[in-house]
Amino acid sequence: MVNGVRWKTSLVALTMALLASACGARVTDAQRASLDQGRATNLASGPAEADAASSPSDATGPGTPAAPGASTGAPGAVAGATATRAPTGGNGGATDVGVTGDAITLGTVTTLSGPVPGLFQGASIGAQAFAAYINSQGGVFGRKLKIKVGDDQLDAGQNRAQTEELSHGVFAFLGSFSTYDDAGQPTLERQGIPDIGYGLTDVRRASPVNFSPQPAKSGTFRTGPFLYYAQHFPDAVKAMGTIYGDVPASKGAALDSMAAAQSVGWHYVYQRGYQPTETDFTADVIRMRQAGVKGFYTTSADPKTLARLFNAMKQQNFRPEFIGIGASGYDPVIPAIAGAAAEGVYVDQQLALYAGGDAATVPEVALMNQWVQKVKPGWKPDLYTAFAWASGRMLEQALQTTGPHLTRKGMLASLQKIDQFDGNGLLAPSGPASKRQATCDVFMKIQGGQFVRLDPAKGFLCNGTIFARH
Repeated sequence: MVNGVRWKTSLVALTMALLASACGARVTDAQRASLDQGRATNLASGPAEADAASSPSDATGPGTPAAPGASTGAPGAVAGATATRAPTGGNGGATDVGVTGDAITLGTVTTLSGPVPGLFQGASIGAQAFAAYINSQGGVFGRKLKIKVGDDQLDAGQNRAQTEELSHGVFAFLGSFSTYDDAGQPTLERQGIPDIGYGLTDVRRASPVNFSPQPAKSGTFRTGPFLYYAQHFPDAVKAMGTIYGDVPASKGAALDSMAAAQSVGWHYVYQRGYQPTETDFTADVIRMRQAGVKGFYTTSADPKTLARLFNAMKQQNFRPEFIGIGASGYDPVIPAIAGAAAEGVYVDQQLALYAGGDAATVPEVALMNQWVQKVKPGWKPDLYTAFAWASGRMLEQALQTTGPHLTRKGMLASLQKIDQFDGNGLLAPSGPASKRQATCDVFMKIQGGQFVRLDPAKGFLCNGTIFARH
């Protein structure tokens, strides 16, 4: 049995691999079984309710929403569906499970406690923040949004139980985030419950009731970042080095990204999978120098490991012409630990700088940050917060299309019509209904210890395709 520290570190590496690649990563039973060896005993608990309707109702977000269903696909205006009053004669009252004349109850299942407390807390905060914002606008057709949160404690059985328990009282699920998000999927499909949120497992991603704000598929990776870096560093990409977490999901994501890079002319001269408990990467730096590495890039390494690697590079006076990281690089841990050693490092991802860097140019980022502070003062929005908020935008649009006589069946039909979505500039555009993956990116650079948007100045750069390794 692996020790607790190693298991927790492995889980962090696994999670970063799943999300850093943005597309192409998945969680398999075998991968999770290897982590389960170190799992602490989980205690059952019932869903905890968080009524977003009790949030302040006199505050409003920046910008003026556009007409229902509109989407600009670019920053600069908060577009999308708007909250509406109940029609003359009422909204039909209790039209389906979780629906009354004045409320729509939604469920969120995520990991709040267990072996890694607060692992995906951002998902519940994002869902609650969005509900609070909509309620401040008057709700949708006279109905306020309520969020009930189920804690799966990082356990498949609890995920299944929480989903089942909530399913009898909620209209739909919003922003759920869990390593075990496939456990409750049979319940959702059997009852025809809309599930709006980012999927980590192939089972959830392929489900007909799941609509992701940014669809993903295992065995694939976008080529945009590799084309971009090849254009700016044509010599460096011919002699690349990389490291990745040596757990199945991290390795799989790394192989996907490397295959996509090689498909557009990259060549790797050094690669190694590191163990989750490793802290000294001096040997990697020495070997990269000996191998003639001119550039370094990874999508599958955790932030603390990257910070330590950059420090080792500085200590050995080794600086590749180009250093780049996928979405795992957008983490304040890196400049905090690495300091000057992280200066000039490139980071690419398929979301705007949601932690606040794009607040001045992407109104949706400013709006999300504002409402996150209302429901959880001091919370720094993370990736899970952003995905849950964006899922709320999709929910809102589908609610508007469905109309006041709200049913699960009608909601699913409305979600099937949403196939061009960007969360008002928060995400790279994709097709939730057809599960079409996003191919656009934003590039940033660490400067002065901060993440500074580099390219494009606004929106996303779309210059690649989706490469399938299998």
